[in-house]
Amino acid sequence: MTKIINAIIVDDELNGIENLQSLIVTFYPQIEIVGTAQTFDQAQTLLELNTIDVAFLDIQIGTRSIFEFLEKFARIDFEIIFMSAHNHALEAFRYMALDYLLKPIDIDDFKKAISRLLEGLERRYFANNAKELIEQLKLEKDKFNKISIPTFDGYEIVSISSILYCLADGSYTQLTLNNNKHIVASQNLKYYEYLLESFGFLRIHNSSLINKDHITRISKSDGGFVVMDDGKKLSISKTRKVDFFKSFKIK
Repeated sequence: MTKIINAIIVDDELNGIENLQSLIVTFYPQIEIVGTAQTFDQAQTLLELNTIDVAFLDIQIGTRSIFEFLEKFARIDFEIIFMSAHNHALEAFRYMALDYLLKPIDIDDFKKAISRLLEGLERRYFANNAKELIEQLKLEKDKFNKISIPTFDGYEIVSISSILYCLADGSYTQLTLNNNKHIVASQNLKYYEYLLESFGFLRIHNSSLINKDHITRISKSDGGFVVMDDGKKLSISKTRKVDFFKSFKIK
């Protein structure tokens, strides 16, 4: 027997709620909508009365942010899928178990999000990822001038401009800052490439991602390498060399 997944929808627009309900009923009958809410108070009541597996949350409820609501919870033990009519460059967060749907909701994106949801519920690690994404999205509102780096015992908040480079360390990433500080983050390098590429970061090797604002030297000798502000020498891979040199107009 298929396990029933309990869900709520929080959206201040009734047509948004109805559209999402229609998609769920049509494609995923195992997801039961136990309630819908158009205000924070209604959402609070739903969560007090029901144990849920997933919440579909519009980022903006009236003039207030959904983060105001989520910050009240000491623990989030349900999966979250955010929705918004505005694209806030959140594609990076698709690497996490949670997801983000842009309105009007595309059916293919919706199906991909639900697939991730089902996989995430099976693995049962969604509580930690929910808190992590909320912290990251809160900083998104501040134009991404800072990001939260998940570590083994919490978060390090750093300015993007202070990051010199990121190095792969197995399934982790080591970030080096301009104050010679090193942070080991519990996300892989691909995650940070996707998160930081729009801020001048370049992947020059399978094992390294660099901030081009902190390059002091580019060399074509020894196969090609860069020297960073702290003197660190990093190789440029053959497969990335042409595009890298082209970005600096080097022939």
